[in-house]
Amino acid sequence: MLFSARVVENRAVGPASFVLHLQDCDALAGSRPGQFVMLRGAWGRDPLLPRAFSILRTADGGRAEILVKAIGRGTRLLAELKAGERVSVLGPLGREFPAPEAGRSDLLVAGGVGLAPLLWHAEAARAAGLSCELFYGARSSGELVLLDEIERSGARLHLATEDGSRGIHGRVTAALEARLREGALGPRPHVLTCGPNAMMRAVVEIVRAHALPCFVSVEGEMACGIGACLGCAIPLTDGTKPFGYACVDGPVFDAARIVLP
Repeated sequence: MLFSARVVENRAVGPASFVLHLQDCDALAGSRPGQFVMLRGAWGRDPLLPRAFSILRTADGGRAEILVKAIGRGTRLLAELKAGERVSVLGPLGREFPAPEAGRSDLLVAGGVGLAPLLWHAEAARAAGLSCELFYGARSSGELVLLDEIERSGARLHLATEDGSRGIHGRVTAALEARLREGALGPRPHVLTCGPNAMMRAVVEIVRAHALPCFVSVEGEMACGIGACLGCAIPLTDGTKPFGYACVDGPVFDAARIVLP
């Protein structure tokens, strides 16, 4: 559904990261972790196309939160939004991660703003009385955001930074690999991952060696979010059809079904 939402707060959470707190998002009430929205501000024709973002969470009263990192013109314009301004929202879109399930312990691997759907999944697990572990990595400690909210989610947290400023010195995949070697993972763990494609490819290779189910949330170049532009094609390997599309067949896929870009 396409609708207009009001910015309640634009909260900085890192050097270039911020959370948009939106109101009038009743259409997103049934959203699930892994689904996304297309956002566009009232900035004219440049840039022309909306931007895709995973939903960080929704709440009663038509509230929703979106985690954004300012890396291009569109996201920098979103960073300048003030309370009271409005944005165009299309959503909820796409397929979600498998929901938390009794008797299953999930391992969540996040990089950058890929944290958003996995933090929401962790919060959903806690609400259901379940536990999970969250592996979260960045280049440096300053890029690790929402750590207080992760703590409140109850997830067991494993941090990694490439410069060694916090957590394991190295990539988050090293933390995952060490945990898998350690064992004692709990029953039927699923590995869910969202972040840079290079990180997710490494996660898939590590998890494949342990024969665990793995689900990835892919970021495809998309203009529409509804399967019309065909810009977010992902090669499929399961024989169902040559390509799936991140916006309608994903963004969450069983890693065994696709070739990550």
